[in-house]
Amino acid sequence: MAGDLITKAITRLIVFIYGVFTIILYGVLSIKKGSFFKRRTEKQNLELQLARDRLWNLSKDYAGLSHHFLTLPSGFKFHFVSNVTPGSPAALKSDKPLVIFIHGFPDSWAIWRHIASSPSLQDAANVVAIDLPGYGGTQSLERYTATAVLEKLTELIITLRSQYGVDEGSEVNKEKVVIVAHDWGCVLSMRLAAEAPSLAHRFILSNGPLMSLVESNIRRMLTSASKMFKSALSAPLSSRTPLLQALRTLGPLLKQLRMSGYVFTMQLPPSLVTFFLTGGNYSFISAVHRGSHGRAEFTSRDEADSMASSMGPSLAESKTQTANGDKYPTTIKYTHDFANVMNMAGYYRDGASTARWQKSIETITSLHSIAGGNELRRTSSGAGLFDDGTPGVLKANSTVFWGKRDIALNPPICLDGMSDYLVADSQIVMLPESGHFTPIETESRVALVKAVEWAIHGEQGNIGSAIQECYPSAKVIARR
Repeated sequence: MAGDLITKAITRLIVFIYGVFTIILYGVLSIKKGSFFKRRTEKQNLELQLARDRLWNLSKDYAGLSHHFLTLPSGFKFHFVSNVTPGSPAALKSDKPLVIFIHGFPDSWAIWRHIASSPSLQDAANVVAIDLPGYGGTQSLERYTATAVLEKLTELIITLRSQYGVDEGSEVNKEKVVIVAHDWGCVLSMRLAAEAPSLAHRFILSNGPLMSLVESNIRRMLTSASKMFKSALSAPLSSRTPLLQALRTLGPLLKQLRMSGYVFTMQLPPSLVTFFLTGGNYSFISAVHRGSHGRAEFTSRDEADSMASSMGPSLAESKTQTANGDKYPTTIKYTHDFANVMNMAGYYRDGASTARWQKSIETITSLHSIAGGNELRRTSSGAGLFDDGTPGVLKANSTVFWGKRDIALNPPICLDGMSDYLVADSQIVMLPESGHFTPIETESRVALVKAVEWAIHGEQGNIGSAIQECYPSAKVIARR
């Protein structure tokens, strides 16, 4: 008991020290670049105001997408945009597939603005792009535990399936459902694919870690390095080789620690987290958005749209309403531009990625119902509804996209061995010219559109060939 307490105390101290170090490091870098004390110009403020009106004014459509709210049976209120009104005759009687887009940090539905507004997708599918709890226009949670987030997300998806005519009475899966997710949306969707696979027929997942695989790879590296260090200690005169081997083994882990410094800051006291995310004229989030466009030109319109995506609606947009008279939830605060920063941090702080999901009876019943008696239909996974199989294995058909130039996630940590976690008819697609923000970068967002089109049109042909039509260097690096 005492040993466990000491270990926890040391761990917390290390996290605190590294988190504070990261804040200082990012602060020094932003000061050096001249962005920390640089105030927004009048033109930038005007561009931001226009962008927030463009993305968050409930009375306005955005490229064929209108704003909607769903109040779930539990009373929780989600905001999303769609090309078809949920529950309308057009939605209920449609023979079109349902495509649900789920964003990550530090964004909202608007990170999908280029993809969800695709005329070809809107013609062929009912398109829905949601705001996660605590982001954008969706109600916030008290805590962002795995159970709280996944229960609400599952309840939303099941309700959307009903509202868009996928399930009706005893007839289920009338149309195909595709979930497309990035970053934190990808982390959560991987958990859904592993623990609630009946929610969708295919998951298209982009640049987000499968935490069970990450933990396995870290344990493997630490175990191997430990054996090498012990070998070096047992033979000091010939220790150079095993020491070098140990350091090489730990190399990917050390690189990931350097890339993930911001995650440690999310564990700090709220005042420090708020300072990190909003201090220096939002220098951290501004830098994230500049990097999100890869090597393409980052225009003033791009900057404004990106920041508006993170900030969500302002006081001006809170006074607008949809055609049905719906308004934003009262839990959204408008005291300052980034009133939702601790909601964003909550996903990191409260264990949404790794903690156990304790499903409610209502969730279990709903998942069983939409499975249509086919819980064991994915026999290639080796796991069904009542057999968990390998921890974290994705039991739904999945296509994983990975931007090779990702600045936040290291492939040896996040991808090595992933094929062992996939079921049949699943693939991993490497995008060599892309970074972390695949829904935004020009080449990768076109590739994602191609993948969604492939999925909703019956998955005919080779997905690799379909993607290479618009992204020649893309490569399928693993199949099941």
